[in-house]
Amino acid sequence: MTHPYRQRVPATRPHSARGVVLLVALVVLLVMTLTSLALVRTTTTGSSIAGSLALKQTATTGADLGLERGLAQLDQLSQNGAALESNNAGEAYFASFDPRVAAKDLQWDSSGKQATADDGLGNEVRYMIHRLCSASGAVSAAGQSCVAPEGTGCPGSSDSPGSVVPCNDRPMYRISARAVGPRATVSYVQMTVY
Repeated sequence: MTHPYRQRVPATRPHSARGVVLLVALVVLLVMTLTSLALVRTTTTGSSIAGSLALKQTATTGADLGLERGLAQLDQLSQNGAALESNNAGEAYFASFDPRVAAKDLQWDSSGKQATADDGLGNEVRYMIHRLCSASGAVSAAGQSCVAPEGTGCPGSSDSPGSVVPCNDRPMYRISARAVGPRATVSYVQMTVY
């Protein structure tokens, strides 16, 4: 016997819900892929920056060797006072120099003296010594202008052309060193002595 009030309902899905789940899943997958790519890129960039900083630090440490060798060379040259009055390119010593020239603008390959080809960390180190005077020759020569250290009763350096510091005949010297390391890392260090 059949019930007259029961009606059969067909088992079909509504047309509007078909494929929506697939579309949402594809969008979520795309967002997850882009997020993972950004995370990998950030990690790689961070590692690269840390590696570059480590290489820069070792190059700067290596350049200190150049300063030490330059200081020893200056000490050796100062044993003969007249040797400091003229250029000695073989020893990377220059009796006149404009102190406004930056270390990166010096002629390192042709004028710098090699302190070491490899300091054990992969750095090639070169140095140069510059007397901070306007011209070669004696410090007390007419027209000579030198950067001088301040001392008792000394006014210090002078930028006016032709001036001579009468109270101190010791000019200042700038020792510059350059280290070229792995991955073209370059570091410059300088010290000024008198």
